Amino acid sequence: MKFAKMCFEKLYGVDTSEAKEMYNSVYDVMKAMLKEYTVIFKGPNTQSSQSNPPSSTAARDIFACELAEDSNVEFERMDRSYKEMVNEIRVTDPKDELDIYLKAEVENPKTLPGMEWDVLSWWRLNSQKYPVLSEIARDVLAMQVSYVASESAFSTSGRLLEPSRSCLTHYMVETLVCLEQWLKSEIKLSENTFLTNTQLLADIELLDKLEKEFQTEVNLD
Repeated sequence: MKFAKMCFEKLYGVDTSEAKEMYNSVYDVMKAMLKEYTVIFKGPNTQSSQSNPPSSTAARDIFACELAEDSNVEFERMDRSYKEMVNEIRVTDPKDELDIYLKAEVENPKTLPGMEWDVLSWWRLNSQKYPVLSEIARDVLAMQVSYVASESAFSTSGRLLEPSRSCLTHYMVETLVCLEQWLKSEIKLSENTFLTNTQLLADIELLDKLEKEFQTEVNLD
């Protein structure tokens, strides 16, 4: 997150409201994803049980301190003050995987110029240390690919793929796949808003009309 903060400050300026807003939005998204994945993989009560100290141990400590206070009223026991401070820190600043991950030592791989650092191997090795975050990384770092069946790519009767599709670079394929996902994600369906068959047919007819007009203009040129 420190690197993200530095990038936002370079883009929007140091200590600007835009940089702080972008930083907070990224952090809030990460916290929300961690909460959602924790419920999925560990259950809803796991995070709260980890952040709260054992009640039996705390009760024994308080009882022991009360007995000591009764016998030494004129003295202030510093061990009780220390334990109260620790309990306050545990309540006000609970540690979850995201906080531990962000406060851990920053990786500084020494790779040769042109060599890529294998981030997937790092997450594979540290999946036991960050079980929930590793699941998030697995989904976020997933790469979308486009594939063609072998019978469509090779045939004794001749080429089946168009030249414009068979000569695409992997950069262009990635662009097309991502663009398709972005266009599909713009249609957000909720419980109260559903597209009817009439609306779907109207959209299809509009697309057909635009495609025919485009083909007509191309032929005229």
